[in-house]
Amino acid sequence: MANDSYKARSTGPKGLSKKGKEIERSHYPVLLQAQKAWEEIDPFRHKRKRNRNYTYGKQWNDLIKLPDGRVMSEEEYIRQQGKVPLKNNLIRQMVKSVLGQFRNNQTQPVCVARDREEQNLGELMSAAVQYAYQHNRLQELDSRTMEEFLISGICFQKIGYGFRRGKSDVWVDEVNPNRIFFNAMEDSRHWDCTLIGELHDMPIAEVISRFSFGSRERAVQLRQIYTEADNDTVRHNFENLTTRAIDRLDFYMPSSPDLCRVIEVWKLESQEILNCHDFRSGEYYNLPVSEAEAVEKENKARRQAARQAGIPDEAVALIETEWGVTQTWRYRFFSPLGDLLDEGDTPYWHGEHPYVFKLYPLIDGEVHAFVEDVIDQQRYINRLITMIDFIMGSSAKGVLLFPEDQIPDGMTIDDIADEWTKYNGIILFRPRPGSPMPQQIAVNATQVGAYEMLSLQMRLFEDISGVHGAMQGKAAPAGTPSSLYSQQIQYSSTNLLDLFESFKTFREDRDIKIMKTIQQFYTDSRYRTIAGNSCGKDASTYTPEEVRNTEFDLSIAETLSTPALRMASNEFLMELFRGGKISLEMLLQNGAFPFADKLLQSLKQSQTEQMQAQAQAAQPQSRPATNAPQG
Repeated sequence: MANDSYKARSTGPKGLSKKGKEIERSHYPVLLQAQKAWEEIDPFRHKRKRNRNYTYGKQWNDLIKLPDGRVMSEEEYIRQQGKVPLKNNLIRQMVKSVLGQFRNNQTQPVCVARDREEQNLGELMSAAVQYAYQHNRLQELDSRTMEEFLISGICFQKIGYGFRRGKSDVWVDEVNPNRIFFNAMEDSRHWDCTLIGELHDMPIAEVISRFSFGSRERAVQLRQIYTEADNDTVRHNFENLTTRAIDRLDFYMPSSPDLCRVIEVWKLESQEILNCHDFRSGEYYNLPVSEAEAVEKENKARRQAARQAGIPDEAVALIETEWGVTQTWRYRFFSPLGDLLDEGDTPYWHGEHPYVFKLYPLIDGEVHAFVEDVIDQQRYINRLITMIDFIMGSSAKGVLLFPEDQIPDGMTIDDIADEWTKYNGIILFRPRPGSPMPQQIAVNATQVGAYEMLSLQMRLFEDISGVHGAMQGKAAPAGTPSSLYSQQIQYSSTNLLDLFESFKTFREDRDIKIMKTIQQFYTDSRYRTIAGNSCGKDASTYTPEEVRNTEFDLSIAETLSTPALRMASNEFLMELFRGGKISLEMLLQNGAFPFADKLLQSLKQSQTEQMQAQAQAAQPQSRPATNAPQG
């Protein structure tokens, strides 16, 4: 879905007003550059598809070329040989183990003001970012993004501000890697990104709502551009719960005929600017070169006002300008025909595009996924299992050798077979001297080293992935010391440390954009609604300007939802309470006790009743009035 924050800020393409009579068709070089970027990462999309297939059990889909020139999948070839393509999916279990490790270490963003005197503002911002975590359900979204990161080696999210689900707020969206494109990068921090974009498929109603800018003429033109989008064809396109639509994406054609393809492109471009220094206010700012005449007009007005006041020209505080070049992120939305639907400079204060992404490990510009490392072991394991099954199926087992001259009178060989297979069957016959007795042959032809090779590949799978049995929760062999089992878990976590830290960097970059978007769009009432009095000071005393002008350092910290940290935190607070350093109320407010809220309410109610009783006892008791006797 396109970013919502452009609705209130976009004014249409350059040279075209909201009431314009035509859609501008230009900027083709940008669109062609975006198409080239999308096509250049097509090999990655094929590799991602292969990794995904192996992760979710489609492990015989690789194509092979036969000596006669035919090309078919491995599964089809094995079936033609009369075998069953068996598989033992170890990759899926490995991915689930890593995801379980990730979910077990819950974290949350913490904002710290660089000026320690403004730390209350840091707590306010922490509460706002954690609220964005809650209403975007980022714990669940991050788990699915982590799964994508393991499978493909890349992950993308998009941060914007707009109206959804009945409220205007900061929203975080997960972007499918098949819909994304970007320029070639070599910096592992991705600071050399100059082009990024996304392919959107929208209903025609959303396209008109997003890009008509309140003009019915533009809405009619948009409908003419997307004449092929017909809701009547939707009945033919209900492919659901399948990957076919996302696997066959085209740059210009939508995934479904009833949808409209919109191409969003963000590009870092150079622009001529005027670096301005206003000596009256002491402010530094930039203006487009086209504003030079307006600056000169303002200086002229200041000189004229100074002359009327008797101030010499040399003492007038003017605006000094200097020509320069700056780089600015600009966004454009295209139709498949090249129609420029919308364009403009980035509306965000952070000055960048709204995407956050991570390419892992990006050595020499290449991406290699975690799953990719164990595909060869998974293939060999499947091959061994299929081979063992074939050998067992073709081995002689349970074959009865019954001499013909020993067949009893009145019975056929079929009768003997029926009696032989019964658990209480009886075959009555009179053996002839010198004739061999019936015998059953069972041959074990599987001792060809296949089991040893299978065991070796299973161990190699764990060694290469770094996810050992202890981390997967497998029972330890008899006699294994508990210290060794714990050490195996620790080693597995160490093997995955680089992966987790890279994903943590991605989350920190994402949370920083969330924080800056909150600073840009939140109002004082929004802060007051979210934070309340939880920041040590009434949030209503803060203004958005105070929050915006404060620099924060954001970090990812372990949250109290982790059992180990919760236990350590509670024990530390109990020690302070026993030493008389904190009160019972402070203990309950800062601890992670399941009964804390209820006990706090009871304490407050008890304190209120005591204060009322003390107030009543302190009031002087009034004496009853007596009537004087009348004489």
